[in-house]
Amino acid sequence: MLAADDPEPCSSICAVLAETDVINMVSRGISTPNIIRGIHESMGGRYLRLLTSVKAGGRVLVTGGLSLDAGLLGALQEMAAEKDAGFTIHTHEQSILAGALGTAIWGAFRTRKLAAKGVSLGLAGATA
Repeated sequence: MLAADDPEPCSSICAVLAETDVINMVSRGISTPNIIRGIHESMGGRYLRLLTSVKAGGRVLVTGGLSLDAGLLGALQEMAAEKDAGFTIHTHEQSILAGALGTAIWGAFRTRKLAAKGVSLGLAGATA
């Protein structure tokens, strides 16, 4: 993100179009930092539209696999500030674990619910 001096716009419609854009950019000699910054801005724009559509406000915590992507977070923070979106973007060094923790909690909940109905999942050694 910091090394980009002329970010190249990238499709924000779908991953297939974005991949085609990147291949085209590489063939035109666009620098890697400018391609990556363009991708970050494209993704940030999609995040921003989603957050705006749900009327997010205050502090927004980014979690999951991209929560440690400094380039994406920087682009999103800049875009939110430029548009005066009404929220600020934050993350935490452990944010990447949120999906795994949520899945484990949900799995334990469902296992207990099914066990209460007498359904066995046949998981050797599993405790609910």
